[in-house]
Amino acid sequence: MLAVVIGLGSAAPAWADTTINIDPADTGTTAAAFGTHRCDPNLGGGPFQAEDVWVFALPAAKQQGTFTSLTIEFATEGGPVTETITTTPAADRAIVGDRAWIRTPAGLSATGELVNPFALTNATAVITGTDGTFDLAQTCPATAGTPSPSPSLPVTGAAISGPTLGTFTAVGASLIVVGLVLLLAQRRRRYA
Repeated sequence: MLAVVIGLGSAAPAWADTTINIDPADTGTTAAAFGTHRCDPNLGGGPFQAEDVWVFALPAAKQQGTFTSLTIEFATEGGPVTETITTTPAADRAIVGDRAWIRTPAGLSATGELVNPFALTNATAVITGTDGTFDLAQTCPATAGTPSPSPSLPVTGAAISGPTLGTFTAVGASLIVVGLVLLLAQRRRRYA
């Protein structure tokens, strides 16, 4: 019996789960504002009307192993929201080895305006391998009027119409004609 206990004591230790954080550079964004948009049928699918898909990945899967669980914190106009993804798949979230995905409400109004978007503020993950960080790999923003990744600036100043618009059009056309005349004169001089 003592030999069995000694033999068990010298066995190699099993891998312990490790808790890691998301790369801070990937936080503070909405799905629509995140730079990489890709909808993958194996990672949440989409695009969906009024729902965003967020996909997280382990950048060094050989070392980091696979996800065991993720805890994701979002900021919304209604207050903070915390979501958890585990190895038990659900209709709106799942772990797929070294990747995990979740679908969240996009916060679209009836007219398609983004009024209460989920913004990623923090996330932690339990993995089977060694330490590091994990990434927000891609998002699949909702359809139906979500803003583009780089929203346009608001239009300011007085509207131009009527006689003023006609004046600007005439001046622009005149400048084009003058440019063409100068171009032709330069070509004639060069080839003369």
